Amino acid sequence: MPELVVALPAQSREATVSGTVRDSQTGEAVVGAAVQAARGNTGTSTDQNGFFKLSVPAGDNTLTITSLGFEKATIRFSGSGNVTLNVQLVRAAYQLSEVGVVGQKPAHDNIRSVQSGMASLSINTIKTVPAFLGEVDVVKSIKLLPGVSSVGEAATGFNVRGGSIDQNLVLLDNAPIFNTSHLFGFFSVFNPDAVEDVTLYRGGIPAQYGGRISSVLDVRQREGSVEDFALSGGFGLISARLAVEGPIVKGKTSFLVAGRSSYSDWLLRKMPDANIRNSQASFYDLSAKISHTFSEKDKLTLSGYRSSDRFGFSGDTLYNWTTNAATLKYTHLFNSSFFLDITGVVTGYTFKVESEELGNASEYSNGISLKSIDAAFSLAAGKHQINFGAMAMNYAFQQGELKPTSTDSEALPVQLQQEYALEGAVYWNDEVKLSPRLSFMYGLRYSYYANYGAGRVFQYQAGIPKKERTITDTLSYSGGEIIESYHGAEPRVSINYMLNERSAVKLGYNRHRQYVHLISNTTAVSPTDFWKSSNTYVRPQIGDQLSIGYFRNFRQSLIETSVEAYYKQIENILDYKNGANLYLNKTIEADLLSGKGRAYGVETSVSKTEGKLTGWLNYTYARTEISIQGATEEETVNRGEYYPASYDKPHTFNLVSSYELSKRWILSSNFTYSTGRPVTAPVSHYVIGDYIVPNFGDRNQYRIPDYHRLDLSLSLLPNKSKNRRWESTWNFSIYNVYGRKNPYSVFFKQVHGAPPRAYQLAVVGIPLPSISYDFRFR
Repeated sequence: MPELVVALPAQSREATVSGTVRDSQTGEAVVGAAVQAARGNTGTSTDQNGFFKLSVPAGDNTLTITSLGFEKATIRFSGSGNVTLNVQLVRAAYQLSEVGVVGQKPAHDNIRSVQSGMASLSINTIKTVPAFLGEVDVVKSIKLLPGVSSVGEAATGFNVRGGSIDQNLVLLDNAPIFNTSHLFGFFSVFNPDAVEDVTLYRGGIPAQYGGRISSVLDVRQREGSVEDFALSGGFGLISARLAVEGPIVKGKTSFLVAGRSSYSDWLLRKMPDANIRNSQASFYDLSAKISHTFSEKDKLTLSGYRSSDRFGFSGDTLYNWTTNAATLKYTHLFNSSFFLDITGVVTGYTFKVESEELGNASEYSNGISLKSIDAAFSLAAGKHQINFGAMAMNYAFQQGELKPTSTDSEALPVQLQQEYALEGAVYWNDEVKLSPRLSFMYGLRYSYYANYGAGRVFQYQAGIPKKERTITDTLSYSGGEIIESYHGAEPRVSINYMLNERSAVKLGYNRHRQYVHLISNTTAVSPTDFWKSSNTYVRPQIGDQLSIGYFRNFRQSLIETSVEAYYKQIENILDYKNGANLYLNKTIEADLLSGKGRAYGVETSVSKTEGKLTGWLNYTYARTEISIQGATEEETVNRGEYYPASYDKPHTFNLVSSYELSKRWILSSNFTYSTGRPVTAPVSHYVIGDYIVPNFGDRNQYRIPDYHRLDLSLSLLPNKSKNRRWESTWNFSIYNVYGRKNPYSVFFKQVHGAPPRAYQLAVVGIPLPSISYDFRFR
């Protein structure tokens, strides 16, 4: 991009430069672009609206604006006072394999930014990570970051700093996504052709985010080009993708439509488990986005998403789960420093099981839906970057319904009552730079939650465990009548003290309240689990997290390192009674146990962001423990002592690297290791006549074998040419190179006349090679 020269009025010793940075092709705001001034050594980055503001010394100066995937823009100016710039970045014609794990603010963000525990991945970075069967995957890339783990292959979701998967708020263009996986966790629901970038907050979460106590994963879909039509996509061994984008009204209105579909039955035939081999599976997802710019101050964006999965297990049972989401966002610029975003969201998740079993044909379903409205203001005032606003959400929870599907079915119809809830919040977040070395961010979120009717609440006999037979009364509530309500403050504080230009110390404290819960007593969460509201018996979870980190850069910030420690306390964490039945249970609260949890750990990370060899290495030590001390022995687990959570994995190591063999050939690798997750095992057995009865020990006191895996990929990139209209990339990869039979689960099976024996199930126990082809035509 050619240099721009701007002359500023000479009236003071300081100049204030502000403006917006946008994509020259699409007109979309470039989030997280680094803005660096040569004199004064000051820098900042663009916010979610592409806005930036910084103060620089008066006189001659140069402003450099960079963002991964774009050509660098340079602006020279002289003078003092105020100026507003509207900068357009030109997309790079050729993207090298540069791997970067950076925060929302590049330009030495790990040193300058006030927040710790935050990482952003561009889609270009995600594409360099070796993927399962060549399919680029957002969630699997997130799992390679420090502090993030999962319980294994075919496991949905991810765990962050000792949290369960329902403690992560996953947003797609501001719409909460309640199920993030295709095919029971093999693939994520995010189409890489539609994703612009991904930001994970695992600490230092701003006050504008709420509703979960562990993390926020903010996925932003890209906008279509306002100048030119383009076609992109790809196909591999299990799925194919296609995306179309272009202008509707050139320079003002654009569209993007991206779809993906699988043809994966052949993969199941290769799995070691016989039940999986005899199954069939498929999925598809569809993303769309329309953006219209009314003027430099007004913009309207409509985005939609739908995904669907079908899984036929052993021929007589069909599982189906779907997600639908739509977001309408209006952005208004009052001036160059003051923005308003009004966002409306409708989203929902539905799960169904269709059984064709002879004499028992039936359909089971559950789900959750949400409607929300959010007014968010952003104000840059001097040394302050302020975000404030209010939001309201309305939930509907379908906890379970069973109905017969044939006249000769013996299945009895069952319908659990639906739950309804309203959640509201107001928030204020202020990021302040007190001096060149000291900055801090403080925020306060106040949330309110009400579970309302129509509905009924069982009353139980006091002093004894809750059971259906101990119900003494039933309270009925009419439509709209409040059944139970909760509210409370959620303060957040982050402090950054720069020791020098190469190192910094950061402190943080966060409190979060979570009012919705995923009910599951399986280790690897499955779509059969259901979402439930906080109510009379299920109280909201409250998480308090303290963190401290040291950040240091070497070799002119070519190498970035960090060490972070955290401690988290959780109130009202849920677990389950021994032998709990969650399926169509009208008295589900009788099988739920509430207790306290604690999570603590240390995360270390080293990353190299430039050069022929790039990548990152991290090691995480993390523990998550739960204590359940009920009023009776039946409501107490392990005598009230702390025990490991089912997703507790003390040691996790990840090494991700990418090496530029030549301008077109890129070799990438990924190695991951983690401790095996906890299980409950029989420690002895009783002999009663001809029967052997196992005696299980304390909950979660044993572990399955450790997990480790190596993946490799080789990519052939297109020739570098600005005038080239067709670009294509070949990718050759091997997942699980040395064929490690990592255990998905360990179960105990009893044979008549013998004590129970342990068996190990590996879902992917062989090397899986793949080839994929991606293309773009413009």
